[in-house]
Amino acid sequence: MAEERQHRIRLKLPGGAEFEAEGSPEFVHRERQDFLKNIQGSLEAAAQDAPSAGHGGPQIAWDSITEVKGRNIQLRGKLAGGKSEKDACLVLLAASQKLLGQPKPTATQLAKWLRVSGYPILRMDRALHDAVSQGEILSSGSRRARRYELTAPGRLKAFILANQLTGTITGRA
Repeated sequence: MAEERQHRIRLKLPGGAEFEAEGSPEFVHRERQDFLKNIQGSLEAAAQDAPSAGHGGPQIAWDSITEVKGRNIQLRGKLAGGKSEKDACLVLLAASQKLLGQPKPTATQLAKWLRVSGYPILRMDRALHDAVSQGEILSSGSRRARRYELTAPGRLKAFILANQLTGTITGRA
């Protein structure tokens, strides 16, 4: 009797789901198909449960509120209500992650983006001290190599501010 050759497959999806199977080619194929169907079903269910853009969810028009040139971002308008450079920085950090895929820009980059957005700033560590102490931003590193990233509460506040800026620039209430 000839021994049937064992097949093995291992998948890691970007969302974190993992799959591994070992056995006959038919078994591995069947298990893989079931796994992918379950993942697809989960994604469709999540999409149906999520609020649509027209039903109270934030409607941020990133291309309207920011201008991207290479690896640089600038805000096209100032935040209403006399918001400080700290608040503008929150929006720039969110935009950096969304538009550039860069969740942790350096202090030097962030200072440059704030200056071209119309917020005069001398030292990032002093300007963002309150945001760090309030838990809206995490900082790591030192001096010019210091990097900043949004925490969950900081991301929420950044999206609220970006939504307000979208309303100001696009003219919707």
